Amino acid sequence: MLRDVHYQPKAIKILKGTIKKERLPTAILMYGQKGVGKMFTALNYAKAINCHARVDFDCCDRCISCKKIDGRVHPDVHLIEAIDSEIKIDSIRKIEEFLSFKPLEGREKVVIVNDSERMNQNASNAFLKILEEPPPNSLLILISSNEDALPLTIKSRCIPIPFSLVPSKICREFISSHTSLADIDLSINLAMGRPWIAIERNFEEEKKLLLNSFRDMINDSDTTKETWSDNGEAKYWFDLSFVALRDMLVYKITQNKEDMLMGEIFKCKSFQEVLNAYDQLQGVYTRLDFNLNKAITWNYISTIIKSVLQ
Repeated sequence: MLRDVHYQPKAIKILKGTIKKERLPTAILMYGQKGVGKMFTALNYAKAINCHARVDFDCCDRCISCKKIDGRVHPDVHLIEAIDSEIKIDSIRKIEEFLSFKPLEGREKVVIVNDSERMNQNASNAFLKILEEPPPNSLLILISSNEDALPLTIKSRCIPIPFSLVPSKICREFISSHTSLADIDLSINLAMGRPWIAIERNFEEEKKLLLNSFRDMINDSDTTKETWSDNGEAKYWFDLSFVALRDMLVYKITQNKEDMLMGEIFKCKSFQEVLNAYDQLQGVYTRLDFNLNKAITWNYISTIIKSVLQ
């Protein structure tokens, strides 16, 4: 339910206000970092719009409409996600067909486009045409973790709803109520205000893989060379490697293990080498979706990691 997203009060106030005033927008852009509740909010907004028994302008979470949306089988709610790291024009054509019919069971037809910044050029152009002439009784919800990558022509036609990072105290309450993690402090530290990230990922296992890979890189070993089965796992590794670089700099200054987000001591050679390593790794990270050769990539980043670790 929308009230479960109490950690995003500004966004929920706007969304419930549109239902209360019966002035639903044509298009909404929910933006903010991954793991702050955008998708959960979008689905619950769709539920609230089409709920058969609303309570305080929120969904009841019990009626057949709510249950169908939860099960992703509601005929009037359509979810679009990237395939092979891209949203293609075929997916947008499905939206056009979906919106060409009147709602079957609900009040409004709702389309949710997750990672909307991944629309390629053709898909963006086709989606813009839908925004320019939106069908009646329809709502388009775009979700983005990088709204700057969306064309201005699309952003300007959407009501922007920002999602902020979640305070540490609320993160702890949220994570504790959804999981039974052995090391909740590690998850809170690495989630960095993104509680859904902590629920979806196994930070304890990822940390173990990262540390093993660092040891292998230093020792020129191939034991963990096949750590990444796909780009998603590679990005997880890079996410934690950036945290490790951060910890190196902090420990260099404070010499205090308590300041480490990962709870491990990483000793670096110099500030400049760590900053250079960060820039180099960031450059590789932005190219991961281009299907880089894993062996070459591994050898390259091994050289970078070895250059900063003592």
